[in-house]
Amino acid sequence: MTGLLLKDFLYLKRQGRIFLFLLAFYIIFFAATGSGTDQITSMLLTLIPMLPMIVLTNAFAYDEMSKWNTYALTLPITRGKLVFARYLLTLLLTCGMALIPFLMNLLSGSLSEETGAAVYAAVGAALLLCEILIPLFYRFGTQKARLALLVIVLIPTLGAFLLKQARFAAPSDAQILFLLKISPVFLVVFSVVSYYLSCKILENKEN
Repeated sequence: MTGLLLKDFLYLKRQGRIFLFLLAFYIIFFAATGSGTDQITSMLLTLIPMLPMIVLTNAFAYDEMSKWNTYALTLPITRGKLVFARYLLTLLLTCGMALIPFLMNLLSGSLSEETGAAVYAAVGAALLLCEILIPLFYRFGTQKARLALLVIVLIPTLGAFLLKQARFAAPSDAQILFLLKISPVFLVVFSVVSYYLSCKILENKEN
């Protein structure tokens, strides 16, 4: 498992340097323009769902170009381990991204319940989106699945627009708190279903 993760991180080593450079640039830029921790946190929260999806897409694209799965299955590695490594990569990337705004607020003394809930919501959204994408990547490949990625991003935007047009009442604080409390159970169940689907798709493709 360590070797599978190391392979992905070596793939992504160059992109990681570029990302860290851009991240440092934006943080310095916001700080230089007088933006507070809240503005920088908002910028980082938008990156939490985006970065794992970008990295995941590139990791699958690299695997396709190098025909990694075909080669890996000649080794003593089960399909389950191959798939699990990709989910573990997603989890590590998402948690790593979430640590940046969390630690920044913690060290600056501005960490609040609202900030913690926002970071948690961003982590949940990132995991949910990636768990939808991974079975699609295994089933359709990265080129076709990228179209699905656009649809996945557009659906919440369109839904929010339609709800606004219909003057649908926004959820109350109590309802949001309830959803946050039950969300870990939903994420675990969704992860198991997504992992099972990915394993079945990979198994059928190789047979």
